[in-house]
Amino acid sequence: MRNISILFKVELLEAVRNIKFLWLALFFTILGVTQPLIDKYMEVILQNFGGMKGIMIDPNAPEPQANEVLLATFSGQFNQIGLIVLIISFMGMITSEKNSGVQGFIFTRPVSSLEYISSKLLGNWFISMVCISIGSLISYFYTIYLFGYYSITDFLWFLLFYSLWILFVISIAVLFSTIIKSSMFVGVVTILLSVVLMLLGNINDSLSLFLPSGALTLAESQLLQKHSPNLLLTIAPIVYMVINIYVANVFIKRV
Repeated sequence: MRNISILFKVELLEAVRNIKFLWLALFFTILGVTQPLIDKYMEVILQNFGGMKGIMIDPNAPEPQANEVLLATFSGQFNQIGLIVLIISFMGMITSEKNSGVQGFIFTRPVSSLEYISSKLLGNWFISMVCISIGSLISYFYTIYLFGYYSITDFLWFLLFYSLWILFVISIAVLFSTIIKSSMFVGVVTILLSVVLMLLGNINDSLSLFLPSGALTLAESQLLQKHSPNLLLTIAPIVYMVINIYVANVFIKRV
């Protein structure tokens, strides 16, 4: 645990030096306020920039609820543009060190491959969730300001379930980083696999039980409060994450 803690702190220090905390938090903040603005002022935006010709807007359409806007923010902004940028930000976490020789230097110390991989997983997950949480909370307060109250406790539970999905995505990048030498290919494969899993998870709730994207289904049900959260949906992402780390540990030992 001591080695994991030291390597974890190194990851955080590197993120501070590269101002990753700053630019990534700013990026998710911009994404977080974009959706509420669009939902609230769409008609005004169209009138001032694109015109209303050929566009029909139902004047009797009900105003969306705060939780619906928050869901649109995550499904339309964070899980698309946000996820791509996030993966790009950590896709070279192992391959760059492997190619530069830093990884070999680390393994000359009394550090196991599992400790090294675990520190990468936890470090990048922590960095990602700090930045996502900053953008999410700003989005939350801006949304309830525009659309009405929504429980902060329920939103934090949603964010917790969402963080499980992010942890799994990072574990994919960790796995492919031990197999593929190119950081770019690691990013592309991670993005494609994440998108496929999200699409499969949308087919039906039963299938979500066996997919890591079930964490997203659980987070969505928490946000919309359709029914009591099915905590069994947390099992698949945890199991797949553990498998990813185990396989990554096997591959990294072969190098």
